[in-house]
This record gives sequence, C-alpha cells and structure tokens, in this order.
Amino acid sequence: MNTMQDQPSVVVGTMRCSGSFNGLMVLGRDADEGREFVEGATARGFTTFDTSPVYARGRAEEDLGAHLPADASVWTKVGIDTTTPLPTLDYGLEGMAKSLEGSLKRLGRDHVEVAFVHNPEPRRVSDIDFAGFAGHCSRTGQADLVGVSVLLPDVSLLQIAGRLPAGSVVMCEADQLDPQDANVRHLLADYRLVIRSLFSGGSRLREVTAERRAQTIAARIAEIHEIYRPEAVVIGARTGEQLADYAAGPAWLASAARHSAPGRSHAAR
Repeated sequence: MNTMQDQPSVVVGTMRCSGSFNGLMVLGRDADEGREFVEGATARGFTTFDTSPVYARGRAEEDLGAHLPADASVWTKVGIDTTTPLPTLDYGLEGMAKSLEGSLKRLGRDHVEVAFVHNPEPRRVSDIDFAGFAGHCSRTGQADLVGVSVLLPDVSLLQIAGRLPAGSVVMCEADQLDPQDANVRHLLADYRLVIRSLFSGGSRLREVTAERRAQTIAARIAEIHEIYRPEAVVIGARTGEQLADYAAGPAWLASAARHSAPGRSHAAR
C-alpha cells in the first residue's frame, strides 16, 4: 500500500485482461493476450495488481502467477466460491480461508498484500466475521491486510464501520462517493481508502480523443486525490495503449495544483 500522501498509487485491475466470465463460461480467453497485458504493465512500471478468483474464473490469477515478477504486489478477493459448477457466495470464515488458499495456489505465492471480502450482500454483512478473517490472515501470514470491496449504497459504510477492523482497506467506486457527505468522510477516516471505476466503466472516456486521454486521466486522478486522499486508485485498462495513458504519474501533481486554488476547501467543490 502507498503510505505517501503526495499522490495515490495506481493499481492495475485485471477483471478483463484474461477473458470475461459471465457466470457460466469464460469468453474471449486468450492466454497470449493475458501474458502480453501482464508483461506490458510491469514493463511500464506498474507494480501492484488487483484480481479475484471470479475474474475469468481463476484465469486472471493464473496469468498473474505465471508472468508477474516476484517483487510485484497482488491484491485478491474472497467470498465467491468459483470451484462449484456455478459460482456461489460464501462469506463464512472457513469458506473465505479456503478461497484465499485457492487464490494463492493459482498465483504461485505464499501471501498477498490485501485480501478483500468481495462485494458482500447487504443482508450478509452482519454475519461476516471480518475480525476472524483478519486474525486468520495474520496467523498464517497469507495477507498483510484485509479489506472489503463494497458496492455503495447497497451496503452502507455504517454497516461496515465497527465490523471491519480499523486500518483495513475499503474499496469503492468513485461515483458511489458523495464529496459533500461529511459523515461518509468521517467514517472513512478509520480506514485505508481505495477508489475504483474512475470513469464509470469507461463511459466517461468514450468521447475523449486519444490525444487528450492522458491529460483527462491525470486531471481525474488529481481531482479524486484532492477530495478523498485515497491511498490508491484501481484502473481498468484492457490494452497496452490504455495502460500508457495512466503512466504519467508526475502529471497528477501538476494537475492537482491547477485544481486546488489557494484557500479553496474540499467542501466548496
């Protein structure tokens, strides 16, 4: 995790880099494209990757395991059992531990940096033993941190706060956060924030010309950083060309300076 507050880390999401899983089968699977994506990302200097056993039904984890350098960081998720004929939700402590073990085998690693509970359903949140899972990860050394990848407002931060150990990681979508909601910002203060879906699944970039993509991305990351100070943002690039648009880290600082005029508060945005 990035602990510097000058700019967020950029984490490469792998939801579609190894094919798309529609709940029944994996579509568009191309092992060579998966390898090229992973190797292209590391060649461009990206060092942290976010994955899940449900991404291409384990193929994304396998591609990372086969092609990532040993010093790269990996985040994965638990709560969805993909070993059954159809994926099933399993937020029990034993099921989450089993899921993490399976991910580590596919990744070829003895631990991950973060293990997230994957988008828990609202009615199940109160039954999830977050503290027990954190204890399991600590005892086994299989994850440095635990967290939750949450869909707001289906699962509110009020439901998570107090159940997820302080200092854990909360991942949510950019459009799910309200910069004017002081209560949300207060609740997030106890956790390490990660923001995903910066461009609403890519829809915000469809009308942006190729020449302006990198500038638009830099401005968006700077804006999010100014408001929320996340430790990281997760990007959903699918090609090497798209990855290149996110590689201009120094531009985020310059863009942040343009966004933040002297004396201008976050609440005024």
